[in-house]
Order: sequence, then structure tokens, then C-alpha cells
Amino acid sequence: AAVLGSLLTAALIVTVHSRCTAPPRSASAEPKEQLEGTRLFPVGYRMEFVCRPGFMRNARTGNALTCGVSGGWHGPSDICIPKACIYPGEPPNGRLLLPGTFTFGSTVNFSCNAGYRLIGHPEIKCVVRNGILTWDRDIPTCQAIPCAPPPEIENGQHSGMDKEDFVFGDSVTYRCHSPSWGQRPFSLVGEASIFCTTKDDLNGVWSSPAPECKVVTCKEPRVENGKLLSGYRPDYTFGDTVVFDCDFRYSLSGSGASTCKDSDLWEPPLPLCQRSSCGDPPDVRNAVKARLAGNLFPVDTVVTYECQPGHRFSTGQSTWNISCLPDFVWSEAPPPCERISCPDPHIPNGKPLHLWHMKEVYEYGDRLEVACTEGFSFKGHGSSITLRCTLSGDWDPAVPECTPEPHCPKPDIPHVKEVSKSRRDYAVGTQVSLECDEGYSLRGSESITCGANLNWEPELPFCDQACGPPPQISFGQHSGRSDRDFPYGTKVTYKCAEGLSLIGDESIYCTSDDGKSLAWSGPAPECRVVRCPKPVVERGRMTPQRFSFPYGLLLSFSCDKGFRLRGAAQSRCLADGTWDPPVPTCQPVRCPRLQGQGDAVIHFQKPWYEVNETVSFTCRRDGYLGVLSKTTCSADGTWTPPPTCKRDTCERILRNKAAFQCGIPLSDLKTLLEVQKLYLEIQKLEKEL
Repeated sequence: AAVLGSLLTAALIVTVHSRCTAPPRSASAEPKEQLEGTRLFPVGYRMEFVCRPGFMRNARTGNALTCGVSGGWHGPSDICIPKACIYPGEPPNGRLLLPGTFTFGSTVNFSCNAGYRLIGHPEIKCVVRNGILTWDRDIPTCQAIPCAPPPEIENGQHSGMDKEDFVFGDSVTYRCHSPSWGQRPFSLVGEASIFCTTKDDLNGVWSSPAPECKVVTCKEPRVENGKLLSGYRPDYTFGDTVVFDCDFRYSLSGSGASTCKDSDLWEPPLPLCQRSSCGDPPDVRNAVKARLAGNLFPVDTVVTYECQPGHRFSTGQSTWNISCLPDFVWSEAPPPCERISCPDPHIPNGKPLHLWHMKEVYEYGDRLEVACTEGFSFKGHGSSITLRCTLSGDWDPAVPECTPEPHCPKPDIPHVKEVSKSRRDYAVGTQVSLECDEGYSLRGSESITCGANLNWEPELPFCDQACGPPPQISFGQHSGRSDRDFPYGTKVTYKCAEGLSLIGDESIYCTSDDGKSLAWSGPAPECRVVRCPKPVVERGRMTPQRFSFPYGLLLSFSCDKGFRLRGAAQSRCLADGTWDPPVPTCQPVRCPRLQGQGDAVIHFQKPWYEVNETVSFTCRRDGYLGVLSKTTCSADGTWTPPPTCKRDTCERILRNKAAFQCGIPLSDLKTLLEVQKLYLEIQKLEKEL
């Protein structure tokens, strides 16, 4: 089609004359009529074409060219297109390398899968043969690449002994024969398995030479200053691999792994373990190793020692360096670190505040609290100062000086004694606690302080005569327990413990009989135990039952049946030994005289009746006495059943019936019935309420 296009393009070249020459020859089409010589064709001439063998008409275009005014042929360029050959197929274990199409003139190539070789021509072409479109030859075949039988070995055999043919991909595995009794076993030297492969895709070769069966023995692997990590065996033969590592602070020179070869030697050769570090740097008393990274110390490693806080080397240095020498020993070790000391802080007129802090030698960090002796003080400091021994060997702050200090006069007061004071002397700020001798009472403050003006503040107190402490009593106390002084006129009141009674005067006073000496107005009272008498209630009982009745006990009383309690039901034992309220009594229960109610008629009336006594009565109806009834005196003093007389409703209705029979006028009868109805409704309402 491309050739036809180029030819037709050339045919369209403008000619000098208004005629067309014969169109160029096309590989796919030819004029339907034969062309002779150099015939010229007029403008508008239409030339039809037919397809050559191997080509066919293009159904989408015409089959003619037309001569144009310019002397060129006009028309389609693809009058004929190539025919297609049938699909040639693929050989087993091979593949077809697809072209664009299977058309006339195209070629197809074949290749075989890996492990197969091509038998035949690798290329075929679509041609016309005897007028039929076909392929110029048959497709090739793919044959498995063969290998020669694997080589046999001495003292061993392979797994393909029962096969005759070996092709690409086949593999065999060799093994050595078992040794005879007492002989050493054979080792398989080389590749245990080989397989059939190819290098030129035509001929098969084995992947490697066949192995050998040999007796191989390597010596026991020993590495000085090293250790075997893996691969230990009692005996070592071909292929055994051992892995070594060096001891701590030794380095491996050579390969860490070695294999027993068929030469009875270890390859690569066994390694060496060479010294690579000094040992641990020596410890130094009261010193630490500064900037120590890890625990390996190669040559020229420097270790710095620093004394612990409060220490220094005897040479006065604060640090000391040592280094690892080429023979892996340390240079000279430093001397020990000694504790920094301070001189004895002797203070004239001063002393340590705590004796247990005193030492013969004071070292860094020691603290000593010092104070001045009585009558002396530190200038510009408090009553005590804490000194601290520093890194420089000096005291901080500097040892102070004690100077004499001013003081107040001794407080001499008649009948007064000092109980305590904050200091031995009477320096400014000293506090003194005072109290009077026995028989005297303090007037003023019981605590005084030496002021900055060397006067006592507040003013000095004085002692006035007083009574001694009031006498104590057993099982009781007085109101002056919190007082220390009892001046003239003081009153104290005594009180006994609960359950005891006070015998004597309740209060005593501090007084004077002669106007000079003071004494209490009388002796102290006594406290005695209180018991109440056993309460007796005839025809009654008490709870709880007790043999003794102490102060505060609460009793409950009740009467026997037929008797009624007169008085309180409960009584309590008081501090004076009496019951409050008084113990009650039990009186017989009596029913009152019956009072006639309504139509009731009482027979044989009495002023009062005993329990269970019965009284008869009758009810009066229409002027006649009815049936005899009875009522009984109950244990609660009431009559049972109550003696009452009631008219029933039926009787009233019968009376109304009589009214109908007597000829009463209807108007009056109607009024009577309305009244009766109202009466019944009232009766019903009373029952509901």
C-alpha cells in the first residue's frame, strides 16, 4: 500500500502538456487494460485497476484513477490491500513472536522456552503458492536440550543411576558410600547436587563438576584468649564450620569463621586474639573516675580521677590523670584522697553549744554551733553561731569574738523565788519566771524580762499573804482546782461524785481570826454513798427486780388484775436517798353505782360494786316490764355489757300499721310517715358516723 501511494504521488507531477503519461507500476495493483509503449492519456481519462496476486480489493475505496488537468493521476492510493495468511500456530514448548499482522509478505519468527532448542528454520513468510496464500515452510519444533549422563565418582554414587536420558533441568544428588567397620567416614567434597543446564541454548552441560568422596580430618580448632561460639564437634571433617570470638579486652585478627577443607586445613586460617585494652583502672580511696566511657581502654586512653567533695590529693591537686601504655598497663596510680580539715575554732569566753559536736579534728562539712559564756555575747550576731568547715579549709563564717554584755540587776523580792530563767545571768532579753513562798499570793506579773534599758519589764511584782490550797476530799472536788493562789475572801465550793451525798458545809472561805494570819473558815465536807430503801407495793410489782437500789435507778410499777395504780407509774432514786415521785399504791378496782338509762329498771342498788359482781335490770315497754337482763363489773371498773334499753325499728313499724287501722285522716298519716322517714335517716347517719 505504501509503494502504491508513492507511485500515485509521482504520477501526479505536473506535466508540460495537458495529457497524462502511463501511471507508475504498483506492487499491489495493475491496470485492467494492457499498456503499450509511451501512450498518452487525455484529461479526464479514467483508468481501472485490478489486484495483483496476494492482494485484494479495498472495499472502502474505488478501483480507478483519473487524469487531471495538470497531467497527474487522481484517485485512491490503497485500491488493493494485502491478503492475510491463516494463524500458523505455536510449537509445543515454544512461542510465536507476533508481528503486526499475518498479511501477504509478512514474516513470523519462533523461539523455544528455556531448556529447549529450535529444530528447523526460526522464520516463515506469508507467500502465494499456486495461487493460494500460504506460509513458505512448516513451523519449527522445540526439543528438550539433552545432557550427557552425569559422571560417576569413586566411593560414591548419584541419584540418577537408573536413568538413561538427562535433559535440561534434571538434577542428581551425590552421596558417599558408608565406610567399612573401623574406617573413617567419607566426606563429600564439592557440590552435592548438580543439574543439567546450557550455555549456548543448544547443548546441555552439568552445572558443576562432580564432587569427590574423600576422608577429610581437620585438627581441633584452638585460639588462645578466644572461645568457640558455635560448631563444636568431637571430630571435625570436611565442611564443618566453626565461629570464634575473643575474650574480653582482646580483639580478633583474621576471620571469625573458618571451614574444614578437603586439604585437612581450616580456611580461612584460624584467627588470632590479640590484647586490645588495659584492665580496669585501679580504685583510689575517696576518688571517682570522671568521664569514664565504657569498659574498654585501648592504648593512650586517659582516665581522670577526681576527689570526692571535701577531699583532695595529698599533693594538693584536685585531679589526677593516668593513661594506658603500649604494653597495656596503666601509668602510675594516684595517691589516695584525704579529707579537707579545718583548725580547732578556739573562742575566748565561748564554747560549743553541743558537747557531742566537739572533735579533735574538724573535717570538710562539719558544723559546729558555738555560743558565748554567761555575761558575754557575739557582736552583730545572735545568741549562737553555726560554723561550717569549707573546701578551702577555713570556717564560714569566720570564728567570731565574745564580748562582755550589759545586764539587769538581780530581782530581789521578799517571799519571792525564781522558778526558771532563760539564761544564767540577767542579760538583756532574759526572761525570769517568779512565784511566792507558800502562804503568799503574787500581786503582778509572774514573768519579767530584762529590757534594753536594763530595767525589768513589767514592774517587779510583790507577794501578799494568802491561804494554802483548800483540803481535798475523797470522791469529790472543789471549785478552786485551777487556782494557785487563794487570797483573803476566796470562796471554794465542794461537790461530790454522782451517787454520793455531801455531808457538811458546801462552801468554805479564806478568812482571818486574828487579823494577821489567814486560814480556811472550816473543815472540808465528806462524800458518802447514797442508797434508796426497797419500795414495797402490795398487790403490785416493779421492774427491774433488784436487791439494791443505788442513786439514779429508775423503777416502773404495775398492779395485779383487779387493782388500780394510785400515784406515778415510775420513780427514780435521788441523791438524798428518797424516791421521786413517791412510790405508788395498788387499790382495788370498783364499779360505780348503776344509773338507770331510758326505760332501764335496776334491782337491788348498792353504793359501789366489786369486780365480777353482777346486777340485774329490766326494760320497761308500754308500761310493762320486759325480760330480765344482767350486767357485770369488769376489772377496768366498767359495766359489761352496758345496761341500756333501745326500741327496735320493727316495733315502730307495727305501731304505724296500727295507725292505718284506726282510721286516721290521710293528711295526718302522711305527716306521720314523713316524720318516721326522717327518724330512720337520722338513725342511719348515726351508725355511719
